[in-house]
Amino acid sequence: MNEFVKKTLIAVRKHPESPYIFCNGKGSPYFTLRASFSDALTRAGITDFKFHDLRHTFASQLVMSGIDLKTVQELLGHKSFEMTLRYSHLSQSHKQRAVDILGTKMDTNWTPEPIDEEVEEKQFSASLVSK
Repeated sequence: MNEFVKKTLIAVRKHPESPYIFCNGKGSPYFTLRASFSDALTRAGITDFKFHDLRHTFASQLVMSGIDLKTVQELLGHKSFEMTLRYSHLSQSHKQRAVDILGTKMDTNWTPEPIDEEVEEKQFSASLVSK
């Protein structure tokens, strides 16, 4: 858990007589989050999203932030890299930035200096004279 999540959970308004962070009006814990999650999605206008999709989002955001796959694998509790790779999706914008970075590297490394035709002509003429 990171500091942002910790502070957010501490700030959640709680039932005064309940030890639970997420509880009903009587202070009893929820036994399933499915109904509450579904209700929150409906209120937010989010469609075609499942609770399990949060794991995919978590993994993808870690990978796109530069976290290595071994760490992501351990955070998700996966036994294999193959399973971690199934969870780690890259966004189109992330892939575009990667290609753009490659383009800037190639441009600075592979693009020859602009040719000064006068200098080139003098060098050519000098090479003919010296032969």
